[in-house]
Amino acid sequence: MKTWFLDFWREREEVLKRTNQLRLRPLQLKRLLGDSSVRTELQNARLASLLPPVGTEVFRSFTPASLQDIKQRHEAKETERQKRTNKDVRNVEKELHKQATHLEAGKPLPYILGDPPPELLNCPLEELDPFYQSQKTFIVLSEGNVLHRFNAESSCFLLCPFSCLRTVAIRILLHSLFRLFIMVTILTNCGFMMMSGRPTWSRTAEFVFSAVYMFEVLIKIMSRGFCVGRFTFLRDPWNWLDIVVVITAFLPEFLDLEKVSVLRTIPRALKIIAVYPGVKSSAGALVQSVKRLAGVIITTVLVISVLAVIGQHFFFGALRHKCVWMLSHSNWTYNDLISYHDNGTDSSDFDFHKFINSHENQYYLSGHRDPLQCGNGSDAGACPPGYICLRTDTNPDYGLTNFDWFGSSLLSLFRLMTHDTWDYLLEQMMRSAGKFSAIFVLFVFCGGFCLLILVLAGVARALVEQEKAGVAEARRTEEEFLHILDVMKKKEEEEEEEEEPQDDQRLSPPCCLSVWTWNCCGCWRWLKLRLNGFVMNPFFDLVIVICLILNCILMAMEHYPMTMEFEYLFNVTSLVFTGIFAVEMLLRLVAMNPYGYFRVGWNVFDSIIVALSLVELGLADIEGVSGAGVDLMRVLRLARWWSTFHMLMKIIWTSVLALRNLTLILLTMVFIFTIVGMQLFQDDYTDHVCRIAADCQLPRWHMNNLFQAFVLIFRIFCGEWIESMWDCMEVSSPSVCLIFFIMVLVIGHLLVLNLFLVLLLSLVGDDLVAPKEKIKNNPMIAVDQIKTGVAWTRTWILEHIWTLVGKKNPIIPPHKVVNSKEDNKKDYLGLTSVTSDQPLSESKALGSNHGNQTSKYTFQRVPVAEVELDMPGKEEEEQKQDEENKTPRNNTPEDCCCDSTDTHTQTHRHTHAQTHTLISLSVPGCYRCCPFLDIDTSQGSGRVWSNFRRVCFSITQHKYFDAFIIFIILLSSAALVLEDVHLQQRQLVQMLLDKADQVFTFIFLLEMLLKWIALGFRKYFTSVWCWLDFLILSVSLMSLTLGMLGYSELGAGLSLRTLRALRPLRALSRFQGLRLVLNTLGATFPSMCDVMLVCLLVWLIFSVLGVNLFAGKFYHCFNATEQFLPEEVNNKSDCLSLIHENFSDVSWKNKKLHFDNVAEGYRSLLQVATFNGWLEVISSAVDARQIESQPVYESNVYMYVYFISFIIIGCFFTSNLFIRLFIKSLDQLRHKFGGKHFFMTDEQQNFSISVKKLFSTKRPSVPRPHNQCQARLFDLVTKHSFEVVMVIVICLNTVTLMVETDEQSQEKEIILEGIYFVFIIIFLTEFLLKIIALRHHYFCDCLNVLDFVVIFISIMGLLLSDIMQFYFIHPKIFTLLRLARITRIIHLVPYTRGIRRLFLAFVMSLPALFNICLLLFLLMFTFSVFGMLSFAHARMNDMFNFETFLNSMICMFTITTMVGWDHVLSPILNTPPDCDPDSGDCVHPTVGIIFFTSYITLSLLLVVLLYTAVVMETLNMYDTETPSDKDLQMFYKTWRRFDPDTSQIIPYSQLSDFCDALQDPLRIPKPNTIKLIHMDLPLLPGDKIHCVDVLSALTARISGDGGQTHTLTARMEERFTINNVSKMSYEPISSTLQRKQEEVAAAVIQKAYRKHLLKDRAADEMTAEPAGGAAAV
Repeated sequence: MKTWFLDFWREREEVLKRTNQLRLRPLQLKRLLGDSSVRTELQNARLASLLPPVGTEVFRSFTPASLQDIKQRHEAKETERQKRTNKDVRNVEKELHKQATHLEAGKPLPYILGDPPPELLNCPLEELDPFYQSQKTFIVLSEGNVLHRFNAESSCFLLCPFSCLRTVAIRILLHSLFRLFIMVTILTNCGFMMMSGRPTWSRTAEFVFSAVYMFEVLIKIMSRGFCVGRFTFLRDPWNWLDIVVVITAFLPEFLDLEKVSVLRTIPRALKIIAVYPGVKSSAGALVQSVKRLAGVIITTVLVISVLAVIGQHFFFGALRHKCVWMLSHSNWTYNDLISYHDNGTDSSDFDFHKFINSHENQYYLSGHRDPLQCGNGSDAGACPPGYICLRTDTNPDYGLTNFDWFGSSLLSLFRLMTHDTWDYLLEQMMRSAGKFSAIFVLFVFCGGFCLLILVLAGVARALVEQEKAGVAEARRTEEEFLHILDVMKKKEEEEEEEEEPQDDQRLSPPCCLSVWTWNCCGCWRWLKLRLNGFVMNPFFDLVIVICLILNCILMAMEHYPMTMEFEYLFNVTSLVFTGIFAVEMLLRLVAMNPYGYFRVGWNVFDSIIVALSLVELGLADIEGVSGAGVDLMRVLRLARWWSTFHMLMKIIWTSVLALRNLTLILLTMVFIFTIVGMQLFQDDYTDHVCRIAADCQLPRWHMNNLFQAFVLIFRIFCGEWIESMWDCMEVSSPSVCLIFFIMVLVIGHLLVLNLFLVLLLSLVGDDLVAPKEKIKNNPMIAVDQIKTGVAWTRTWILEHIWTLVGKKNPIIPPHKVVNSKEDNKKDYLGLTSVTSDQPLSESKALGSNHGNQTSKYTFQRVPVAEVELDMPGKEEEEQKQDEENKTPRNNTPEDCCCDSTDTHTQTHRHTHAQTHTLISLSVPGCYRCCPFLDIDTSQGSGRVWSNFRRVCFSITQHKYFDAFIIFIILLSSAALVLEDVHLQQRQLVQMLLDKADQVFTFIFLLEMLLKWIALGFRKYFTSVWCWLDFLILSVSLMSLTLGMLGYSELGAGLSLRTLRALRPLRALSRFQGLRLVLNTLGATFPSMCDVMLVCLLVWLIFSVLGVNLFAGKFYHCFNATEQFLPEEVNNKSDCLSLIHENFSDVSWKNKKLHFDNVAEGYRSLLQVATFNGWLEVISSAVDARQIESQPVYESNVYMYVYFISFIIIGCFFTSNLFIRLFIKSLDQLRHKFGGKHFFMTDEQQNFSISVKKLFSTKRPSVPRPHNQCQARLFDLVTKHSFEVVMVIVICLNTVTLMVETDEQSQEKEIILEGIYFVFIIIFLTEFLLKIIALRHHYFCDCLNVLDFVVIFISIMGLLLSDIMQFYFIHPKIFTLLRLARITRIIHLVPYTRGIRRLFLAFVMSLPALFNICLLLFLLMFTFSVFGMLSFAHARMNDMFNFETFLNSMICMFTITTMVGWDHVLSPILNTPPDCDPDSGDCVHPTVGIIFFTSYITLSLLLVVLLYTAVVMETLNMYDTETPSDKDLQMFYKTWRRFDPDTSQIIPYSQLSDFCDALQDPLRIPKPNTIKLIHMDLPLLPGDKIHCVDVLSALTARISGDGGQTHTLTARMEERFTINNVSKMSYEPISSTLQRKQEEVAAAVIQKAYRKHLLKDRAADEMTAEPAGGAAAV
């Protein structure tokens, strides 16, 4: 692996941090500039070469003499260059005289040059870079020692460098106040742009702004020149922005640009970016990253286009079918219908076409804008009685959603890719074309997933490539700095110089310090000392934390409506907490004195909260003043003691400060899109609103004013754009709306993705995951003390109880076993990590991976029922975890009464005999408490029992037994699929399923009994998987029992039958890939729980705030058809009056999503976070007025800010924290297991290596034929131009497929068929030419094979189209297969080379993708069955429901993408009278909420794991490569430094330093101990290692395959043999991994022996205790 992604970013953070701290002390800088001996030793240093000669000033003013010297040097250089004719000499000269990167324009001066005198700032100076000293340039240093470079030529041929006017212009240009003045002007101009109604003096202000911009341009031109010269005005692309601003400022004065005048806004707003260099460089980096994504963009366009063509040809006109009213009168005859379908004409006076396209005759569902769609297929949507499904002229969604032509199909595909309300589109497709449409959508989603992975990986790689140069430069700078310090240190040893220490502490003057320390008198100091000990006590902080938690619980108890008693108690308790925190502040203030108290940032924050709380108490009687915000700020205090919560706040702070440039770019683009959208579409929404609203009222999402435009842009950034774009296309120009919305979506998502990734990686070097705090805070110390006290109290009580009853004390005192924390499980576990299902070949592979190692290892196989949740290869970590987490167990009856409690069975697998020997090791203590276990197994019944157990064990361990159980599990899962809503009508099927259920239960019971007998209870129940099997079987047994007793239809029986849906989970333990994924999830579970608690706490803040803002305000007066207007019903009293007036349809009801309590607030926020049903929540909040008042349309539009804040903080930042910690956990696992793949099995890793070999191996060149005719054809078909021509033909073929439409004329069809025939002839001719020229080598290229298959199928489809259409498949399939040729473009376009590498890396990560997707499918399957058994009768949509398994899977699939689950959940939340309990369509809402919440959480976790793992694996595989000859040479040189005698061996202790001293890609930076151990290097006598073994291991590490290292190792051996003729042969005696296992084994034996000694000592003390007592008596 070359440099793993996170390793590189972590190293970048460390290197840049160290480089920014590089400084030379003044005396060191003085010696460097003036000591010639130091300069002599540093003459080859790159930084030191920038220094002027000794005795010369570093900074010299630019004078006419300086200009004359430049001219002389330039002439001398030109003369010398003309004399040189050797090209190589010129190249060497060019290499030696490159521009110094440290002295580039815009960068600060390097530390080696020191600080210039203040009087030289903003003044022309001579060049410092030797590269420019012979060119006519000079430099100017501005504030902060930032370097600016100017041409020494006359500016605009008028102003020479020494002109006073140009000097003044330069000073103005570089002054910070000028930049501030321009920035203020831009912001003021933006403020004017935000004004809807322009005042009369706005024209004057516009002239003022234009004059300022013109003045800026003139200053830049006067100081730099216009265009002649390298550093002139027009040579900087950012200055082109100024030209555009000036031109667009005066152009409207001469031309009427109408909407085009909006282009004036964009360059002026972009000047915000151009003003500050940091923001400008960040914007340039973003542009460069887009260039690097060219291959990804091309691939994305190709894939979407191909999918759009496929959708276009499969769903031509499918969405036009509507449910039309079926008239039964004489005018509508059968001939009319036939004539309509056949000819599209009418045969009578009845206008059939007009009738079916009339909206009055089409069926509409309540609340829907479009008529109900339908289809004529068996699984398509059906029409209600009285309606018939007919094809009409219109498509849904204003006619914009369809597949009738390529443009609309492309838009629909793009909608699917972006997941914007794609569930509606899927429903429309399934209603029209049938449920097979879901297969097409699934195919599109797979393509979209691959593209998204490539985009994420491409953006991440672009970030790395941008930083590589900077990191390399920083590393070189650091090395040179250290070299300079070494030279200076040597000189200082000869002549020591002392420097006065600089005290950076800022102490207050004594007079002020005495005021802030409060040291008045002795008694006061005594009180401070006592209070300081009190507040610094760990229990004081623990009490405060408990109070904060109780305060959070109190805030969460607020709800609507509250009783008077509860409200009074709530207010009193809130006052008590306010008093507690005020007293805490007072105690800390007195104990620490103000000087010490306010030096701690958290204390300042606490004091602000207390002060605001006291102010809120004083303003409590004022109406409208609420203290909820102050109380919520107390929750943030938990971050003082909670590291993960503190990290979230750090992330937010980092995004504001460290990433301020990128954040400012994002905000600038939001502002630009907002202003442009408002100026483009404001008038259109006002003038044409009646096109989209029957009541001519503006929709909620529009651009009629600035705030609404901003909210709409934010919604697009969130991913919802299609509905707003439909409205825009109706009221304005469709093309303008399409371009605008697509640009906002693409640019916005690219900026958000970059910000998210940079924020994700900005603190990757920090220790974010700390399950065991190195430094415990006070609450943790207090908890530890409480635990110790409880343990001591428990021991003391038990000792006295046993003493009183007169029995021996079996309790071992805790202080005597503090060093022994081994569980009894360690007594019988093997020392290696070989599991029961791991073959011996894998075990041996763990021992050695080298062919030259002769030592053999003996592995023992522990017979466990199933594999535990342990990752392979973590021997050392298991020991550490056991030492820290496990406590000793005693020989109590419940521990040893099972056969396998204190016995273990080991299976020895011999080399020549495939036999198993069971060895039982008995512990005498077990027989003392359970004497019936002491039986003789060599004879009698004991021998029979032993043989019986032996047989049971052999059965359970047999591979056919496992295969049979897997088959039964799959069969039982398939049986659950048939239990749908139609089962009651199929009595025979129901009877068969009942019998099959009994058979399955009996088989699973038999399996459990066999394992109990074979393994014993203790061993069986120590496996998580066995526990899972036991619980699922228990549910089945109880369900069968209740069914036999006749209680199956009662509540308990139905619940147990529903829980049978857990049966598929038994498959988890049977597949190794699933176990690996679950092991990874289990290893990351602690950190995930921590971050989930932080997310819940953040959501608690917003939920409590939502309760305070919206509790009781979502109620409304409603009748059966619509909601009353405020003019009709103003509040609850008016609504109740209508109800009393016998209006039975009127009701005062609440929304299903509301904030009446914290729990409902959580549910509403969940829908906002997943962007499902969030518009309903936002609409209710925006319309809310007061409690028990009728909502008014958009009466409080600024409530959008609440939800925007939640999406940014509660979703963006918390998800960033979640993924950050998840990646950190995976990274720790990777380092923990030596870089092993923890998502792929060994077989899958071998598959990835094989795929890499397949794609990496270069195809042998095809020999040129000897036949002259064939040779000419060979030259033709192998030319690059021939391939270009064929690619052009392929593109034309694709274009002909795109131009097909739904209603095309017959002439067009004939022409297209002719064109298709011509293309077949062309491709057939290409095939014949290539097959003649290349012979059998034609089929060695996969692209040629693909062409042959397409040609063959095309010809067969052309000849047998009628037969195949009738019997087999639709002929469109053969036409669409031609699109496969478009893959040849990827090999032709040069921009796609990087995407090919990314795609190869993605293919290599497919096994990991398969494992995670398999687990996700199993989760979907289980929840689908559960939903089908629980919600089958709920009143839902006829397409999205749980009536059948197929519908359930479609529902679960849509919910997995976080789309559409609100519509599925809404019917489940219905309560009477909205549902009918007698018909069974009423479901308990709590069950539905738990069901959907749990599935969303689990699926979201798996989806995050899916994306994270695959992106990480893709980046990992992307970096794998084979070392080159240059790398081999580097390895040889580095080895010579550690092995000067060329003995080919070095001590193992130097391996860590050696691997750290290497260069990429072979380098393994420190800390690398764990990685080196897992490399399993052979150890030679004397703990030495051989160079060839090290090279082989390093090569296998970066390439993923040790087989490619034979050539390199042979060359390395040859090199060493040449340098050392007396080559020796070494025989390894061990390996690094085996040595570590031996150390771990020794530690286990030592700890077990110490534990045995402690037990014996405790037993002796208890034996001697009664004797001492008797003697005392």
